[in-house]
Amino acid sequence: MKARRVLLIGPFPPPIGGDTVLTLNVSRSAYWRERGIAVECVDTSPGDRVRVPDERLTPGDLIRGVRIFLEFAVKLPRCGAVLLWANSRFIMTAGLPIIVWCSMFRRAVFVKVFGAFLARRICRTPQPWRAFALAIMHRATYILPETKALARDLVVEAGFSEDRLLVLPNFLPDDLFGARHAPKRFSGKCAFFGQIKREKGVFDILEALGGAAGITCDFYGPLLDRDREEFLRVVSKHANLSYRGTIEPGRVSMIAAGYDAVLLPTYHAGEGHPAVVLEAYAAGVPVVATDWLSLPELVEDGVRGFLVPVRSPEKIREAVDRLADDESLYESMCGKVLVYVESFSERAVIGGILVPLVERALR
Repeated sequence: MKARRVLLIGPFPPPIGGDTVLTLNVSRSAYWRERGIAVECVDTSPGDRVRVPDERLTPGDLIRGVRIFLEFAVKLPRCGAVLLWANSRFIMTAGLPIIVWCSMFRRAVFVKVFGAFLARRICRTPQPWRAFALAIMHRATYILPETKALARDLVVEAGFSEDRLLVLPNFLPDDLFGARHAPKRFSGKCAFFGQIKREKGVFDILEALGGAAGITCDFYGPLLDRDREEFLRVVSKHANLSYRGTIEPGRVSMIAAGYDAVLLPTYHAGEGHPAVVLEAYAAGVPVVATDWLSLPELVEDGVRGFLVPVRSPEKIREAVDRLADDESLYESMCGKVLVYVESFSERAVIGGILVPLVERALR
């Protein structure tokens, strides 16, 4: 009988971000313990620094990759299965030898893909490395894309077999569900939660709402060094805008409950199912987001919030004004998001999908 122990390889905080918090929540889930499965971990985080998409690999990244692989190799023999939680760049570099090693030692390996960029990264990779990488990834027990759109792209564009793919959506811990939410009226209080960088649309929010009468916006999250000075300079010019610093994982939904709308006008290349959208929904708060990649899977326009075009500050302002002007629509949205988010609970995703899937590999 294989060891009832799994090895989770993925990024843990810091920095605080969607990927790191998700990995942390997976490792802490009580559904492993309920089934008598222990979880060991290997941290792949680059440390307390917000990174830019497609940032070049550095010597420090190579050293970190060696450290990760050695730690993985030491822990693998006592584990019956491996969970590789990674973005597309990690999968296409350090992830490949991990998959090969799992195959050599006959360990099931489940590759969870953060974001929605893997298919495009594969297609942009020159031959023969692309064919080599695909051959290795096909050795994985399952590839677990976060969104339906990425699953479709992996089949149509990258040539994956559908029977090796299983959509594993983002989720929220069970303790965020069950709270009673009093009916709300829109009072103009907006918030942004996430890494403070241009690709997340923060400067579009500043342009849309800076100086707006009757509307405020607070920003929460770690600052990217590249954008820090300009962001803080613009925020300081407007009394209705504030930077509130970072918050601990698990507190976003509680804080979001004190706002009327969450804004996420992102055009981040790796965006998947942002947890902040689900955390806003769990607080009964609609979301104004961009019509970008897989976000329309979560934010149904006019039902659970509004979708706006990328890089369109004027449309952000129009969406916020619509929330303010249509009281019945706003109340309807607040109710619908609470119902919708139930399918993204820890019980549904980890207890209902992931743990049973891994348990079959441990038999």
